[in-house]
Order: sequence, then C-alpha cells, then structure tokens
Amino acid sequence: HFDVAVIGYGPTGATLALLLSQYNISTIIIEKEKDIYPLPRAVHFDDEIMRVFQNIGIATELKDYLHVNPGMRFLNRRGELLLDWPRPQHITEQGWNASYRFHQPDLERLLRKKVFEKKEIVAKTQCFATSINEIDQGVKVKYYDSRMDREFFTTARYVVGCDGANSLVRTKLSNDMDDFGLKQRWLVVDVILKYDMPELGEHTLQYCHHERPMTYCRNPGLRMRWEIALREELPDSVVNDQSWLWHALSQWITPNTATIERTAVYKFRSLVAQTWQRGHFMIAGDAEHLMPPFMGQGMCAGIRDAANLGWKLACCIKNGHNEKLLASYQEERGPHVKEFITTAVKLGEFICSEFPLQGLSSLGTHENKNDSM
Repeated sequence: HFDVAVIGYGPTGATLALLLSQYNISTIIIEKEKDIYPLPRAVHFDDEIMRVFQNIGIATELKDYLHVNPGMRFLNRRGELLLDWPRPQHITEQGWNASYRFHQPDLERLLRKKVFEKKEIVAKTQCFATSINEIDQGVKVKYYDSRMDREFFTTARYVVGCDGANSLVRTKLSNDMDDFGLKQRWLVVDVILKYDMPELGEHTLQYCHHERPMTYCRNPGLRMRWEIALREELPDSVVNDQSWLWHALSQWITPNTATIERTAVYKFRSLVAQTWQRGHFMIAGDAEHLMPPFMGQGMCAGIRDAANLGWKLACCIKNGHNEKLLASYQEERGPHVKEFITTAVKLGEFICSEFPLQGLSSLGTHENKNDSM
C-alpha cells in the first residue's frame, strides 16, 4: 500500500513524486518503458519551473546542462524582423533566468537519480498499468510486469495519471476534451553540429513564410532544432527522406556541418480535459492538456500541475480527504493552461498566416468537442 500511485515516469510524474517525498508521502511510480527516451523532446522551460527544480534539489546540477535563451524573433519571407520578443537576461524574482533551453534526457537522468535517493518512492519500470478501480478510501491499480511476466496490484489513497495523451487514468474521469481549434502537422528535426556555428544565432527564430513556415531553436551545446510546417498532402515517407531533409535545411546546414539526430512528425493540437479530478483520481501533464509548442510551455504546464497538486495531496493524506481542496486544482490551473494554449494558437496563426494547414480557419476559436484523442 502507498499513499499515492503515479502512472508515468516522465518529468511531471517524477517531479510530483519528489515533491510528495518532501512531506514523507509514500509513492509508487508505474512506468511502461524500461528507461528514459534517449533523444530530444521538450527543449524549453522558464524561471518558475527552475524554482520547482530548486525545491526538489536538482537545480544546482541541472544548470550546468542549460543554455540561457535570449528570446524569440519573428521574421518575414525576406528575413525582415516582424516582432522581437526578448526574454530578460537578468535574474528574475524567482532567482533564475527567465528562459532556458535544455536537453530532456539530461533533465530526466537527474530526476531519476534524485528519485533513487528517496526512500519514500518506489519506481517500477517496464510495468503496464492495466486497470484502475476505486476501493474504499482509495484506489486499486493492477499492473503487468513485463520482466517477470506477471500481473501485480497495489493499493493507494490516490492515483495521478501522468501517462500522456492516451492516459488510462483520464478514462476513469472523462475522455471529453475542450478543443481550441489548432490541428497542424509539423516535422521536428534535431541536429548536432560538427563545430560551433555562431552565425545561426542565439535567438529562437520564427520564419513566417507563406510557403514553408519554420522554427529554429538554439539548444545546449551543439544541439539545434528546426521545426517545419507540412502540407497535409505531403506524406511522412517523403519528409523523413534524407535528401528532402537536407534540402529543407540547406539554407543553414549541410551534411558537412551537422548530423541529423532525430526526426519526428507531430500533429500539433490544442486540447484540455474537461475533468481533471474526481474523488481519488486525478490527471496531470499531457494526460490533461496538449498545447502547440510555439511558447515552449508544454512541459512547463505539467511541472506547474505537479507543484499545485503535490501539497494538496499531502494535506489530504495527513488530514483527511478534502474534496474542496482537490477541486481547487483545476479551478486554479485550468485558466492558466487555457491562457497559454490560446496565446500559442494565436502565435501559430501568425507564423502560418498564409500557409494552408488543416484547422487554420478555426485558430483562436474555442469549441467543445468530445475528442478522445
């Protein structure tokens, strides 16, 4: 028996478990994968998130892996500046820089190292949660351990689904999602330079091009990222072809100057779950909301969820279940998440204003749909 069962061992789940450990709350983490995903995914977080990382004891070590982001610039098809959005370069009231670029595997290694040090946390990897059911004053979680080829169960006072867009825990609440209208298909290309190329610039650059909108991100060390908007008729097999990729990036890099580390085609969506918590069930992170990457706030939102939820769960475990307190989780976090999503949608409209993408006409509108993702 544990106080809390966390389904999912990404940054949100690991951070939540570490925050709970500060209150001596026992937590089991159930994760289907064997190890962390070794390639880049999220690449940005801000000073508020660094403050949370400071609270759980990883900030000092983490800062050696970061690149301070000077801000974002929007350029037209001729390379002329449309909008300059600088980030403060001084230390903010949170005690850290306003904007950081990072390599997600670096962060996850530090989070898991800290989890390993905590006697209050048990992490079960290669384990698939198969069912979650309510029992008296808590929940029962069944999971399949692929290493032992056996099914086990654990009980807990609460379960938190940090298990991504296809969340099992969310199905226990509701799969109904509010859709804010953005449906765009983008190719993400992560590269490692063979040597320093300062001419690429330090700023994040948004190329507002009518034929092919793109984003450039300067990441730590020699890591760089380009994101390329794709027309719906262009198949994945074409855009993942090396010759197509190098042609698309030829303005900046060549095979002589860089190595492609990873490519992935994403459907950028703008969705928020209608129900975040009920009784002893709750969700956080991507299980709860999906947002376009134009503000770099996807992972940040999940960490903020954990920071908001952690102390409330600890209070309920120590002092008795308090439905009103737990309901304040969605009441407080929901408007903040929706504000970030609607702003990111508008930025996406600006970047792709002349590019015929699916769903573009509905950008900035809010529709209630039963979208099970």
